[in-house]
Amino acid sequence: MNLLPFGKLPAHKPRAFVPQSVDLGDWPQIAPLFEQLELRASKCRSAADLERWLLDWGELNAALDEESSRRYIAMTCHTDSAEAEKAYLHFVENVEPQLKPRQFALEKIYVTHPQRERLPQSRFQVFDRDVKNHVELFRPENVPLETEEARLCQQYQKLSGSLTVNFRGEEKTLVQMTRYLEEPDRALRQEAWELVAKRRLQEADKFDDIFDREIKLRQQIAENAGFGNYRDYAFRRLGRFDYTPDDCEKFHDAVEREVIPVVRELQARRREQLKLEKLRPWDLAVDPLNRPPLKPFAQVGEMVSRTQKIFDSLDGGLAGGFQQMRDLKLLDLDNRKGKAPGGYQSTLAESRLPFIFMNAIGLQRDVETILHEAGHAFHALATRDEDLYAYRSAPIEFCEVASMSMELLGNEFIEEFYSAA
Repeated sequence: MNLLPFGKLPAHKPRAFVPQSVDLGDWPQIAPLFEQLELRASKCRSAADLERWLLDWGELNAALDEESSRRYIAMTCHTDSAEAEKAYLHFVENVEPQLKPRQFALEKIYVTHPQRERLPQSRFQVFDRDVKNHVELFRPENVPLETEEARLCQQYQKLSGSLTVNFRGEEKTLVQMTRYLEEPDRALRQEAWELVAKRRLQEADKFDDIFDREIKLRQQIAENAGFGNYRDYAFRRLGRFDYTPDDCEKFHDAVEREVIPVVRELQARRREQLKLEKLRPWDLAVDPLNRPPLKPFAQVGEMVSRTQKIFDSLDGGLAGGFQQMRDLKLLDLDNRKGKAPGGYQSTLAESRLPFIFMNAIGLQRDVETILHEAGHAFHALATRDEDLYAYRSAPIEFCEVASMSMELLGNEFIEEFYSAA
């Protein structure tokens, strides 16, 4: 049973090292490939040999990355599927714990390899920095803790995806309930908001338990790596070399000082426009002039076709990339029971193709989300011809530059969703 919206995808380039027949969910079949790489490293007598070794290592990493992504996508698309859950947890529990120490061994080999200094520094200095960082942070005792952390994240997705309410005789997902928060009828908004809040509160102990266990695990992971708290550890793990937690605190202070007063002014104006004595949570999404909510599309297919027209108007290359995703069914966009909340773009690393996941229900926010995630997707497509696996991804901060920019660029043609009247 294929739980993915897409089928088998061709590798962007034919494999040169990883056998086509290998089962990437079976560690006994994967382990010999790491053994081959370890043995080959000592035979790299030139920079060219070492670069070929890096490309083969990257090919293996990409194949494993895609296997992991496929299982994660299936699990989040179908949190109510025992089959998807089993496949995902099998990889988390039986492959990743074996994989991490073998990756660490190869990283240590690389940073001490005599040919490393002969590689062009202009190309490899960022790669060198990141690998050294991984080596410094790795602790064998953190591997089982990270496995448990992944299990907890899956439990959160499963719990979140299962929540529904009975609203006026119909079962609704919590995402579907958000559309009522834009309705001019204040009593309706309040009824919808309170129903969702009560449903979440019914599961509060379960969510709190997951959260508390995550905090305890992450603190221990940080301490094992020599950090006093998880925040400082996470900055290093995420490769944040150009700014510090202190820089973030200064930024937070600036937001509090400069932005929050403006937010308060806007909220006060909203309260006056709505003619209310006090704003409540169900008053924050409705149009402040009490106009009917925007309805950019009725069906997800309509959202896709209109988004395509935006990219057609914007740029031929972007339009072609989005059409390719449509043709290959690399989109799962509609909200439904059993689907994890939120939205994301995941790159299928061996195919070098992006996949977009979201929960559309017909709101303006959905238009913003598809443009945003498409920005991530175009970023991924722009790296397809980069053969060094590590360079086909970027730190999250820079990824968000692409996605937020696409929101702004796409909004230039937002009339594809709305009439000029």
